[in-house]
Amino acid sequence: MKLNYHEAGGLVLVVPGFRILKVESRGSGKLTEIVCESIAGGLEEGADSQFIPGFKPVKIKSVVKNGEDYRLRIKGIARSSLIAGGMIISSGWPVTETREVLLLPDKKPVPSETEIVRGGLCPDFNRERFIGRGSFHLEGSFLSIRFPKPFPVFPGAVLTILGANRVPRKFTVVWPGIPSLDERRKLNNMARRRPDPHPEAVEIYGRILHVRGFVEIPQMFNKNSWEGANLVGSWLILHDRKKVLEHKIRKIVSRPGGADKKLLRIPDYPENLVLSLVGDMRGKGTLEIRNGWFFPVGDPPLSPYHRGWLKKIKDAGEEGVSVRSVNGESDKAALEVLLRSGYIRGGEGLWFSLEARELLGNRLMDGRKKGERITMAVARECLGGSRNRTLEVLSILDSDGTLSRSADGDSRIVM
Repeated sequence: MKLNYHEAGGLVLVVPGFRILKVESRGSGKLTEIVCESIAGGLEEGADSQFIPGFKPVKIKSVVKNGEDYRLRIKGIARSSLIAGGMIISSGWPVTETREVLLLPDKKPVPSETEIVRGGLCPDFNRERFIGRGSFHLEGSFLSIRFPKPFPVFPGAVLTILGANRVPRKFTVVWPGIPSLDERRKLNNMARRRPDPHPEAVEIYGRILHVRGFVEIPQMFNKNSWEGANLVGSWLILHDRKKVLEHKIRKIVSRPGGADKKLLRIPDYPENLVLSLVGDMRGKGTLEIRNGWFFPVGDPPLSPYHRGWLKKIKDAGEEGVSVRSVNGESDKAALEVLLRSGYIRGGEGLWFSLEARELLGNRLMDGRKKGERITMAVARECLGGSRNRTLEVLSILDSDGTLSRSADGDSRIVM
């Protein structure tokens, strides 16, 4: 984001990107071409971008300056989804699309009629009026505005209406959406102590931080000192709230089988904040990842039921346990837990304990040199077992990177 001055005084945030002026007719190429104006420096080719409204992912393949405008070649989005006035912005900015927005008032009467609103991402966003008129309502020390369609905003953004006398009125976004009653009470208490209708954006983010306990901030704020808070990824979170969230995360990943990203969705906390904190905990060595699942550090926890199944597989030794012999859904789920916890291997035709996998793998690979080819017949003779067992061992060694299937598929190559 970039800081720009506006007529009401003070600094406002503007999201860098491109505002679409024209979508070109379909040419002979496969890429869509659009004519845009650059906002706050635009974006570079290859940037991870999205089209707003709608948060549709976009890939910028080329950017060419053409006089005052820019010609972009993009892919990843249907031409029919693009509209003049829409914007292509970075995927990394904390923008929200919402039908309701809480605003700091400008100390003038509440607009009595619905109004066309511009601004938010950049001063000219919604000049084409594709979002429609917004209606204003008094909300304690604030105004709320409600739109017929979701409007993209972020804390500190400035929205503008012309009003009945065509004189611009500007409102600063303090909260995307409508806060809870408790959050609104805290915000109202803060508002009474701050008469300026357009405080610095940093102050607004600080208000949200101390009311909600966390807030996603623009990259330009990352070097600021925020007392009582930790920076985790693009999020600020208060120390006490961070401890609470870490405890919730540890509790979830400590279940048998750990947790993937879907299981790490925690009510009242944004998904990206949770995943950012999970990454932070992993970097500090308090969490680890196995087969794409998160676990506490050390031996993954198991229930007595899982330990019973682990004993069965260990007792089966090199013969393994047939996948077909396991019919119950709870039994299948238990074996999946053991697999992703790293206690067993296989799963295509047989389940093996780690000890059996090591014995069988060592028997096949003993004395082999890099680049040597191993046929199915040789592998089966070496392992001295059924075709089913040989295929399972070869599959495990393939997944470990010990072997690689040859181009003809008839043999493996020692890696």
